[in-house]
Formats: sequence, structure tokens, C-alpha cells
Amino acid sequence: MEQIEQKIAMAPDTLKNCQQALPFPAGDICFFDIETTGLSPQVSSLYLIGAAWFTGETLSLRQWFADDYISEKEILISFAGFAEKFSVFVHYNGNTFDIPYLEKKYLSHGMRSPFSGKESMDLYRLAGKKRKWFGTENMKLTTMERFLGFKRSDQYTGKDCIQLYTEYMQKKFFRDSLMEKRRNQLLLHNHDDLYGTVLCSQLLTYTSYKPKKPACLIERQYPEKPVLILSDTITGCFPVSLHTEQDHIHYAFDTDRMEISIPLYKGTLYHFYKDYKNYYYLPEEDMAVHKSVGIYVDPSHRQKATAASCYIKKSGLFLPLPGKFVPESLPLFKKERKDRTSFLFIDEKEPALSEDFLCGFLSHLF
Repeated sequence: MEQIEQKIAMAPDTLKNCQQALPFPAGDICFFDIETTGLSPQVSSLYLIGAAWFTGETLSLRQWFADDYISEKEILISFAGFAEKFSVFVHYNGNTFDIPYLEKKYLSHGMRSPFSGKESMDLYRLAGKKRKWFGTENMKLTTMERFLGFKRSDQYTGKDCIQLYTEYMQKKFFRDSLMEKRRNQLLLHNHDDLYGTVLCSQLLTYTSYKPKKPACLIERQYPEKPVLILSDTITGCFPVSLHTEQDHIHYAFDTDRMEISIPLYKGTLYHFYKDYKNYYYLPEEDMAVHKSVGIYVDPSHRQKATAASCYIKKSGLFLPLPGKFVPESLPLFKKERKDRTSFLFIDEKEPALSEDFLCGFLSHLF
């Protein structure tokens, strides 16, 4: 087994953004990635483990490389000892492959898994929850690296590396001068996988965003198409300016600011009362009133309300609400009784919405 250790060059601001995006103390975190000769631990070998960790304001890398066919157990033992000091393991799709593969290898060698009792964070799964935001063709590591502006030096896939490792072992046996080139290509691939994984921790800045105290204003530049704009600032910064639209809502992430633009409905909507049996409908006024009031109306000008006619109507600006967001003590309006979308009336004379409402509203958009 060969063990290689080096510093990974990363811009200080980028390194700081990565640290701030992760919800754990920097010193507790270990990034890792593995390279194997196949997908099944029963019929393939582990030939490389790479680990990266924060050391103050720098990033360190250690790689355990099998430079022969008998180093697998030695690599597992050394990595387990190294991993003891970390409580959090961060990876990219490691829940699907890397961790199950290693755990089976540790089991087959009669050893305890270093992941037992530790935290595991899969950036692929976390970022994938908001994959539509990024507008990328997929969520592969190399794709998200490009999204974040990282251009790899390595040009090989994990599958390509299986052949490279086979060639490395052959060249080593025959003392071929290409042996060192293949070795360096394998190490570089793992290096770039780890660099990309650390870089992708910044994706959590978008996906883990939680609104705090957003500012609110009614956009009046377009009277016929009014928009509610919510803005908020964050600690740290978004690594890439991101503009996306989901369900007619525009999301913009720029530097340390988030902005959401929500088209408002301008017109007349209806608030339907649920207990229609306790109401009268007044055809001339086109509205329902409670029986305690309607009893004083001439019987010829009133009729028993039905579920469809038990409403009051209002004209003006309305904010569409997320499906499961039902603010307490606020009357909600609809275009029709059975519509799934509810609206909140916004008083143009007093457009400010309460802080609690805005935080609750935003939490249902993220």
C-alpha cells in the first residue's frame, strides 16, 4: 500500500463558503471517495480511498492506494484508524455505493465499520431534492462541478479507471515507464472527485436556505401585472447566481441575497363559508350573511344558502398561497369553491404583511 498526502489548492473564499454551507463544525467533517475494480464487493477489489478534511484555512488530502493486489485489508485498517477522529462523513452518492461497498468489505475482513455511530451526509441526495432549481441535465458530480465553475484536470470516468488500474498493474509487473503515468492518472481522478465533492457542499446554500426576516414590497411598475417581491439576505454567499422559475414563481439567488417574485392575481375572488346551513344568500347583493343578521332581511330578498352560494366577494390584489399553507385567522379566497389554490387579499393601502406570515409563507416554498 502506498499512502499519499498533500494540500488541495482552493481559493480562501470558496473554502469559507464550503465550511459555512455545512451544518457541522469544520473539524468534525471528513469527505471521502473510493475507487474499485467493480460494483460488487464480492467479486471486485478496493484499490483507492481518498479523504479530504479541513485543517484551519486549508484543505488536506490523504489517499490510500493499492500498489499491489494484496493491500485491500491494509487500506481498510489504515482508513478506519484515520476516520476515528471524525464524527461526520460527507460524500456524493456515497449512501448508494461507497458506504455499502466499504461496510461489506469491512465485514468480509471481520472488522468493524468506521461509519458505525457516525453522521453521514450525502450531497447528491440533498441537492437532488431541489434539482429543478439548478437547470442541469442531471445531478452527476461532474455536472454539478461544472455548474459551480470547476473544470477538471482529470478526463476519465470511474469505469475508465478500472482499465487504467489494470494497465498500471501490468506496467508495474513489466517495469514499464508508463506505470507512473497510470498511477498519477488514477490519483488525479480521485483528487478531482474529492475536490468536486467539497465544492458541491456549496449546493446546500441553496437547498438548506431557511427564511428569516424577509423584506416585502408590492411591485408597482406594472399595474396590470402586479408582483409580490420577497427578499432576504444570508450569512455567507451563493456561489453562482441562479435564476429559476417553478410553478410561475421566480427564484433569484445572487451573492448574499435571495429574491422571490410572485405574480399576484388582480380581480374578484370569493371567500366561501363552510357552515352554509347557518347562512342566507342575498341575490341582489350577491353575498351570504349569517342567519343572525339575515333574519332581519325581507324573506323575499333572501334564500337559504347552498355550499356554492355561501360566499362574500372581494376585488383587488390577491396572493396565491402554497397548497398546504393555511394561515390562521385570515380569510382565504378562491376563484371557485372547489379550486385547490387559495388566495390572500392584499390591501394596497397597507401592503405590508406580518413577519410571521412571510416566514410561514416562504417556508412552504422551500
